[in-house]
Amino acid sequence: MINGLIIKKRRKELHISQKELAEGITTQGTISALERNSTSPNSDILTKILERLSLSLTDVLVGNEKIDNQKLLAAADKCFMNYDYHTVLTTLKKIKKITDPHQRAHYQFLKTDAKMWVKKDYDDAIFEYNQLLQETNDRNEIYAVLATCELGIVYSLKQDLEKSAFYFKKLPGLMKKLDLDQHIFWSLSLFANLSEFYLNIDHQVGKCQDLLTEALHFAKKITVLSSLIHSIYYLQKLYMPKMANGLRKQLMI
Repeated sequence: MINGLIIKKRRKELHISQKELAEGITTQGTISALERNSTSPNSDILTKILERLSLSLTDVLVGNEKIDNQKLLAAADKCFMNYDYHTVLTTLKKIKKITDPHQRAHYQFLKTDAKMWVKKDYDDAIFEYNQLLQETNDRNEIYAVLATCELGIVYSLKQDLEKSAFYFKKLPGLMKKLDLDQHIFWSLSLFANLSEFYLNIDHQVGKCQDLLTEALHFAKKITVLSSLIHSIYYLQKLYMPKMANGLRKQLMI
């Protein structure tokens, strides 16, 4: 099977739009479906797409395990976006084996976060978030950055504000190294939680406002509105209702 995520990543690295990639080969819709692992084009089309991206078949060919895991992780993500943490854990139990490092980090983050909000066992969560950080070689991995953010949240819940600040102050530098467009929901969650830290723990209203403005500019350029519907929650929780309402009006949601 073909891993469409590799094709999408390579296309973005080359700064090629879906329309440009499809030109003279197939339709933009086919490229979109391929990147979502929703279709498998015939060999002629696939060969031309890979040639345009300077990829080989072995670069994108994966076994069923990785595709099946990706589908389950995507399903768990949707439950997470609806704050249905019990179903997140139920969905993750269906995953039997993970060999891909990115998927492993994704799985560990979702499992740790869902368990934390279900059981309120913050000490266990701290251990598991730190384990994720130790096992992730790439510190710019989105789930490592999210784990850093969650450590800040956990310590704030434990009223250990010094440790909370230690982790939150790492986030701005880590976020600058992320491709935020690749992770719409998670990126807005980082914006929101860091803004809340500036407002309620660090007491720097100016920094909070600057970050919310940056989050607004980021959200406005996103065209996949279905991904934003859940993300508005993060701006509502910032104790900045006027700015949250302003975002909603500008996005016409």
